[in-house]
Amino acid sequence: MRILMTGASGPKVGSIVAEHLGRRHELVGVDAASGRFTRHVRDINDLNEVAWRPLLEGIDAVVHFAALHAPHRQTHSRNKFIQTNVDATSRLLDAARRCGVRRFLLASSTSVYGRAMRPTGNAAIWVTEALVAAAEDIYDETKLAAEQLCREAFAADFVTASLRFSRSFPEPLPSMALYRLYRGVDARDVAQAFTSALEAQLLQFEALNISAATPFLQGDCQALFADAPAVLQQRCPAFVAAFAKRGWPLPQSIDRVYAIDRAREVLGFAPAYSWQQALATAA
Repeated sequence: MRILMTGASGPKVGSIVAEHLGRRHELVGVDAASGRFTRHVRDINDLNEVAWRPLLEGIDAVVHFAALHAPHRQTHSRNKFIQTNVDATSRLLDAARRCGVRRFLLASSTSVYGRAMRPTGNAAIWVTEALVAAAEDIYDETKLAAEQLCREAFAADFVTASLRFSRSFPEPLPSMALYRLYRGVDARDVAQAFTSALEAQLLQFEALNISAATPFLQGDCQALFADAPAVLQQRCPAFVAAFAKRGWPLPQSIDRVYAIDRAREVLGFAPAYSWQQALATAA
């Protein structure tokens, strides 16, 4: 398969996904910054439909990572977010469809659920794709708008999907290991999800949660919010022991759990990198 990937030079996730895809497919990377997997150094905001055409010639699928992210809220205007995350996505979608591309995968984020992930009662939120998103900022708003463009573009000969992956960037080890239990994912598992989504039979537009496997059950949500250490001891005693050995405190409350059942069903998604791998990598 011949794949065009935007954001292929991304240092946190994009380049890892690009490397993974490049092992299986011919990858044509597009990014504003140069990189190992970037063939065309171009800013997506400078590319209209006509400019995209030669880049899309012979392309079977597009993986669209290029975007402004939540930290850019400090340095970029609302209009710049709209131009980059919505308008540029719209132009690329239109160009891809007109050039005969068969599949378009959007990189999105679990952040889009926004305020819907704030507990209003006495239980953690079990976050499935059925949870109605409640955007909290311009990043969430523009990612949801880009998803809507993909939803509207879906057709039998132009399959579209959005992969909403959770926290996957480097951060302090205690946080990274903890988040792998309920709100984080290894970038290599994100890459696995995109690889699977390129080949999965998708009969409708899908917006899928991509996160590490959780040891928790939906029935644990009230206890997780009230007494997280007790649930951790019950569901994951090895994790508790590992934190105790290092002198790291356990969280007293957990406010959400990302469920990946739909991605398992639709993509055959099977995350391989848990909190154990996070700790082992740092050893």
